[in-house]
Amino acid sequence: MIHHIATNATERRLRSGEVLFLKNDPQDFLALVVSGCVYAMVYGPDGRELIVNSFPSGDVVGETALIDSRQRDTMAFVCAPTHILILRRHHFAPLIAEPLFLNRLLALLCARLRDVAALTESVCLYRLESRLARYFLSAVDECGRIAPDGVVVPMPPSQSVLAAMVNVSRPKLNAQLQAWRRSGLVSWAQGQGSLLITDVDQLRNMAHEVTS
Repeated sequence: MIHHIATNATERRLRSGEVLFLKNDPQDFLALVVSGCVYAMVYGPDGRELIVNSFPSGDVVGETALIDSRQRDTMAFVCAPTHILILRRHHFAPLIAEPLFLNRLLALLCARLRDVAALTESVCLYRLESRLARYFLSAVDECGRIAPDGVVVPMPPSQSVLAAMVNVSRPKLNAQLQAWRRSGLVSWAQGQGSLLITDVDQLRNMAHEVTS
């Protein structure tokens, strides 16, 4: 499988802000993220943006193309230079014929479904403070770095991206972050690229406060 992908995939390098595909584009390829990060986004009728998933280095984007020929249901873009490998539909057959590959694909699709369920729960049932706490707790679990005063987590490329992840306007997001900073719960670490969380337990308590 790896040899097949390496032999038939084509490289593509995306600049910050470039789109990988648009909603309603044909599902005629999947992409492997070599470096950088790809974001999947949907738009509301009022133009509000919601990032429904992110795909860091080592992840796969557009894997539903392997089993579904309908149009894309999201758009995908990058916020920093990103290197990907593209595998076109006419190279899918040898992969689909492998039972091991299919089992891994099913596991990946189940993981995506769990992610969507968690996002729906967070957006629909939790207020902003809790949604933001849940986001940073996930970052703590996935890539948190222990520091003398707490745990350091990476920030998304911009506050606009983070706002789209937690379904809020950028001014409201900034106000919440500043309130946390004034209370001493968080502080900027290494410039604006990372956030220091001084009390993870307090963040966990906030994460379970549902909307009223």
